[in-house]
Amino acid sequence: MSAAWKKILVPVAIKLNSQIHVSAIRDAFILSFPIVMASSLIILINFAILSPDGFIASILHLGTIFPHLAEAQQIFTPVMNGSVNIMAILITFLVARNMAISYQQDDLLCGLTAIGAFFVVYTPYTIIDGQAYLATKYLGPQGLFVAIIVALISSEVFCRLARNPRVTITMPAAVPPAVARSFKVLLPIFFVMIFFSILNYLLTRISPNGLNDLIYTLIQAPLKDMGTNIVTVLVLGLVANFLWVLGIHGPNTVAAIRETIFSEANLEISPMPPRMAAPGERRTPLHGLVSTMRLPTAAGRV
Repeated sequence: MSAAWKKILVPVAIKLNSQIHVSAIRDAFILSFPIVMASSLIILINFAILSPDGFIASILHLGTIFPHLAEAQQIFTPVMNGSVNIMAILITFLVARNMAISYQQDDLLCGLTAIGAFFVVYTPYTIIDGQAYLATKYLGPQGLFVAIIVALISSEVFCRLARNPRVTITMPAAVPPAVARSFKVLLPIFFVMIFFSILNYLLTRISPNGLNDLIYTLIQAPLKDMGTNIVTVLVLGLVANFLWVLGIHGPNTVAAIRETIFSEANLEISPMPPRMAAPGERRTPLHGLVSTMRLPTAAGRV
């Protein structure tokens, strides 16, 4: 019986693991793991040690010893802005980079092009009192699905054009390597941006809030609900362990599906206390960015 299952599933699993789109997504999440884990550990320090009602702080009575202990949370709170809150940007770059590596094309410029394409189709600016603000809602976990889609499409277009000598620019040998490298893929980048600009225009006719809002409503929100469902956890766990029995690396095989479904739910449970305002301070958006996310309080409640 086991031999029969192996004969059927092993070729499928091998093909799935070697499929460049699946492996690009899987490896992107693996590469982003250290950043997310490091920021999570720092935030854990914020809540366990620097919060007066935190676990360690309560045991050691740190709140009594240091009356202004909670104010120290401001030191580590911005860490989330450099990790989880820009997760979509990181995944966009990494997926596109992995795709370019598979196609043996310029991985750095492919990743940067994907980031540019991501912002081309990003949620439009909101005009408030004559000033334009960009919502940060979809830069984090809620924008992961669009990030993956944009990265896959942009990298496919980029790589297919970049390996076509008729749409690449070859500079003379006297030109510095960095300049020659940039000009070589100038036209592929141009066509990628044109493609996503047209796509964005058409999508805004359907959904005025852009691709992110459309995808999140139709696809990612239902997937997030699946990720918080015990049935999904059990099914993926059973499949992974069943593949292990057959000698197949189960977690790696289902990694792309697992990460896509669970990432937003996993990242959203990471607590992030808001920055404490100084007396009389007026809150203003940083660098013209306005967030539509509700942040948990120091006690972890919204």
